[in-house]
Amino acid sequence: MRHPFRRLLLAACVLAACDQVVHYSVLSDGWLMGRRIAPFEPPLFCEAQQKAQEHYLLHATTGRPRQEEFRFDAQLGWAPIPGVPSGPMHFDWAGCRMGPAELAREKRAGVRRLMTIGCSFTLGEEVADDEAWPHRLDAAHDDVEVANLAMGAYGLDQALLRLRRDGLQLAPDEIWLGWLPAASLRVVTLYRPAQRHWSGPTLFKPRFRLNDDGSLLQVPNPATSIAHTAKLISRQDEFYAATWKHDMWVSRAERAYRAFGSSLLHRSALTRLYLTAMERGGRDASDWVLDEGSEVHQLVRALVLETAREARGIDARFKLLVLPGRDDLADRIERGAPYWAAVCADFEEAGIEVVDLSDALLAAGALESDEYWMGGGHYSALGNRVVAQTLEAEL
Repeated sequence: MRHPFRRLLLAACVLAACDQVVHYSVLSDGWLMGRRIAPFEPPLFCEAQQKAQEHYLLHATTGRPRQEEFRFDAQLGWAPIPGVPSGPMHFDWAGCRMGPAELAREKRAGVRRLMTIGCSFTLGEEVADDEAWPHRLDAAHDDVEVANLAMGAYGLDQALLRLRRDGLQLAPDEIWLGWLPAASLRVVTLYRPAQRHWSGPTLFKPRFRLNDDGSLLQVPNPATSIAHTAKLISRQDEFYAATWKHDMWVSRAERAYRAFGSSLLHRSALTRLYLTAMERGGRDASDWVLDEGSEVHQLVRALVLETAREARGIDARFKLLVLPGRDDLADRIERGAPYWAAVCADFEEAGIEVVDLSDALLAAGALESDEYWMGGGHYSALGNRVVAQTLEAEL
């Protein structure tokens, strides 16, 4: 009986030794084959985010480059800077993406002001100003001007907050909220890379929580400046303290975000790989939107309803536009129905007009053809044209 036990003991010792060799050599820098391995100290997951941290630190220590270049916004997380271009995109005095002309500073008689809010699929990211679907709608109608207040990587929470701060004062006659179903998970995070590891904005954001009575409670952006952002990203204990209570992606895998060595699971290569795998799970938006009991589903519903209430408060007509990505279209074909259908039915029952663009995109062949998509996954000029032509009926 002693020999099998000795062999098992020897095998366990060899495995433990190999584990520690991997822990202190292969995983010593926190990376494996180009991917971050838990614990994530600092919470950066790609080269672009590391470069962003370097810029933030440079700004914090020298004041250069200017804070405006980061498009940092203490209330919203990030936002366009009026009059300052960003790649192919230009913004007017109101911070709206440029249409055929700047938004009129005073509303003109006989011209309906249509405001669009939402994320990059509403903004028209990756295409020129005149190729974005809000611009196309504006250019096609002399009696309509479009104020495009969308912003890349926004969640429904940031869209609501930007409407309150920057949109309502422009007195729109109509408010159209663009919703990318696959982006629904953004509403439960305070730190964009925690939700999407390859995210562009290496910044913090505000979010909302639900009170017991179903009302929304705002959780402010934990970063008050670029310098503060650099500090939170660079000091793991402060990052964890600022996020774990209110960022679902941090709290559900908190040991992956704690300071290195603060958990026994950090002392083994095997357990670190286990933490990494567990943290990456559960990122399919369809599962969360379909689950009526999930925080994601409840917040999506509450945020859309609250945005509609804001519109009604200024007597503006409100529409919810479902702007699906290519994965959303593929999921719809696989399931035979859109996973967002049930929550949209709830919106319609509450008196909200819903326009689902997936029918038009599928009919145009957008799922099969690359011509409708840009390299970053947004609508191409052709995809934007399909959206604009479909929305013509809504005008």
